[in-house]
Amino acid sequence: MTTDLEQLPLELNERSALEVAYGRDLYWIGKKLQTQASVLIECEKQLIPFVFMTLRGQMRDAGIQLEYLDGRKIPGSEGENPAPSILRAMLAQVTHWVRNASEQRILVLPHLDLLVSSSSQNEGLTTEARELIPLLYENPRIVFLAFKDPNFSFSKVIQNLFPAQRKLIGIDRSCLSKLVTQREARKFPKDFNFNRLYQYVSGLNPVRIRQILSRLEGIDFPDNPDKVFSQLREMTLDSEMEMPLVDMQTDLGGYTSVKNKIQEEILGILKYRDGIEDEEELDRIDSIIPKGIIFWGPPGTGKTYFAKAIAHALNATILIVSGPELKSMWVGQSEENIRKIFFKARQSAPSIIVFDELDSFAGSRSKLSTTEVNHSMVNQLLTEMDGFRKEELVFVIGTTNFVSSLDAALLRPGRFEMKLEIPYPEEKDRLEILQIYIRKMNLPLSEEQVQYMAIQTGEMTDPMTGTSYTGDHLYSACRFLKRLQIRENKSSFEKAEIHLALRGGEQKRKLSDEERNVVAYHEAGHAVVGLHLPQHDPIHKATIIPRGRALGLVLSLPERDQLSVTKLKYKSKIAMAMGGKVAEEIIFGPENVTSGASSDIQQITKIARAMVTQFGMSNELGNIDFINEQQTYLGPSTGNIQAGPETQEKIDSEIRRIVDEGYETAKKILTKNKKKLDNLANGLLEYETLTGNEITKVMNGESLVRAEDIDDIDDNDNTPSLIAVPKSGAKNKPKKGGGGLKPQPQN
Repeated sequence: MTTDLEQLPLELNERSALEVAYGRDLYWIGKKLQTQASVLIECEKQLIPFVFMTLRGQMRDAGIQLEYLDGRKIPGSEGENPAPSILRAMLAQVTHWVRNASEQRILVLPHLDLLVSSSSQNEGLTTEARELIPLLYENPRIVFLAFKDPNFSFSKVIQNLFPAQRKLIGIDRSCLSKLVTQREARKFPKDFNFNRLYQYVSGLNPVRIRQILSRLEGIDFPDNPDKVFSQLREMTLDSEMEMPLVDMQTDLGGYTSVKNKIQEEILGILKYRDGIEDEEELDRIDSIIPKGIIFWGPPGTGKTYFAKAIAHALNATILIVSGPELKSMWVGQSEENIRKIFFKARQSAPSIIVFDELDSFAGSRSKLSTTEVNHSMVNQLLTEMDGFRKEELVFVIGTTNFVSSLDAALLRPGRFEMKLEIPYPEEKDRLEILQIYIRKMNLPLSEEQVQYMAIQTGEMTDPMTGTSYTGDHLYSACRFLKRLQIRENKSSFEKAEIHLALRGGEQKRKLSDEERNVVAYHEAGHAVVGLHLPQHDPIHKATIIPRGRALGLVLSLPERDQLSVTKLKYKSKIAMAMGGKVAEEIIFGPENVTSGASSDIQQITKIARAMVTQFGMSNELGNIDFINEQQTYLGPSTGNIQAGPETQEKIDSEIRRIVDEGYETAKKILTKNKKKLDNLANGLLEYETLTGNEITKVMNGESLVRAEDIDDIDDNDNTPSLIAVPKSGAKNKPKKGGGGLKPQPQN
């Protein structure tokens, strides 16, 4: 649809623009009124006078009078006391005309939403509403024409009074060329295409469009269209909408496959769409563009950042909404919050709405744990997404760690049909991410140091959470180095400083000799038991060097990726995890066992519970899933056991039996192999860190011949394992304290 000046109007007033855009709607409304059907129109307040004037002309031709009830004095009531408020004045008007109704008169309520919508969320219906509702219901013969602002909501009891309802929101693309004058068209390039203009005004009413276009400035037929479109952007930008400056190529490192997918499925198609003039082809393209996108993956991987990059590429506004913030304790308020968000986004198109933590309110409605508020919010979200014109450039993006828990209706085609995983970054991704942050912060790091950071963060976990390193972690590390650079005026960084940054600035903890002795036996207990169990994973390292909250660790890694785990292996994991506590009991006595086994106990309880309630590994309970948990990047989603008291008692009994069996297995192994336990503990006290081969040698009483640096392991290199789960030391330890670390079980 290239501009043809000859076909554009010379002048166009606001009422004429209204009739061009909503001519069919206004004709339909007029016909309904003539058949004595009350009509509710949802539109912005700005349109009400123009709609009224147009319909008044239609009704006058039919011999029907429209009575506009806006709170002005009723003729003949000059001597009466004025109403205390505009609302009371409007209510008095309605009461008066209801009593004096006639078949040839229609009562117009331009501010019905003000009369029946409470200003306070906890008040429910206003006093005026409680007086108005029975007045309207008791006089069904009276025809009303009422208006409602899209930002207001009111009770179904009010809406049910109107058998005919119509929304006058946004415009169809086909009528846009009739709303631009010849003078205004000259402000665009000669090859100007109305499709691009439509992206900026699709959600605006025709009166607003006329006001914006009439204020366009600049020379006629400019070579660069950016200036005129930047004017449009400024005039349509809502105060709550953001214009992000995140470039997908220069500000987002790594994730090449995700970027390519976005380019192929969205950006590339939209660029192709901008050059199309054939209306039928445009309709076909509009129908295939995914308007709903799910970014899912672990926290900190840049899901929201990707949404901002898409917005920047489209010159679109963005509104980021936290799922929990949408919820309200007041009936209907949560749905109204969603409705307002979509309305603002349409008015600031092209736009993107980001629902962060979408799963917080849009979980499956089939689950018993889902509240009625969540049901209503999901329904409202579906309604708003289905209400878009296909040609409108408004995208809805949801971010979540729990994609499997989302309501199925949201994931069907036409809604959130495009799902993109943003996983933990791989080494090449981490390298690119680091390079971006280092460039922006001007950090004095060599290429070798940057490469080293990328490699190290693949072998590490966040010592505070036990999760793999993400872009957020890398950003935090770079910020730490920048602060260090400024504070100490550094022109380069040492290896130890880089490691400190990767650990979040947490210094290595110093243990007393007594604590080191307990930790050594605790970790030796894990290793000795693990090496004497069937189907155990190979042990790669044992250390008593503290890392964050962890006082030590035994690193056990599977030889290959495991898609399934046997019952025997789970039992082995439980026994190995109990090895630390059992070793403390054997060496120091039951009364001197420390709290270092707390995370071991948590983990084995979790494994045992899953064996009983999910994996069908209990003869007593059988092959029944009592929890129906969903796996996510944060582990299984929280689920309540769906069982009665009797069954719950059986579950608890089976969990205790499995754990006790693991405890006895560990005790038997360590009692029988106490010499190996002593050897390994003494080896850890001497060397602090032992590799897998060294563990076997030391345990069997063989001597070690070590170079200065074996396997590039530095005593000052506090590098936690990728799969290691930190174990907290007790705040108030008994006489002897300790702790340990073990691998995260795969369940």
